[in-house]
Amino acid sequence: MLEKPQRMTRGRLCVLSRSAKGGRFYHLQYRKNTKLFQRYIPLGEVAAYEESTGRFREFMSAVDAYVDEMSRKGMAEIRKEAKDARAKGGKARRADG
Repeated sequence: MLEKPQRMTRGRLCVLSRSAKGGRFYHLQYRKNTKLFQRYIPLGEVAAYEESTGRFREFMSAVDAYVDEMSRKGMAEIRKEAKDARAKGGKARRADG
């Protein structure tokens, strides 16, 4: 996924309003440091933003999966270290602490 940098945009594309003629107006909505940001998106740029926000969601999903896997491995290592230390009769200690 990260071989070639691709355009990614944080947030989601939302319909801001509809015109009387049936047209739509869009805005990009995202949070940063708990603050909500909204930005008007011209109709000609909507497709590019849909693709870009989709890539960001996929990227964040991959990051979450990686963190979950590393957390599982870390907890298993800690449990094993504690079990080994108890078997030796000593206190449970982590190698880095």
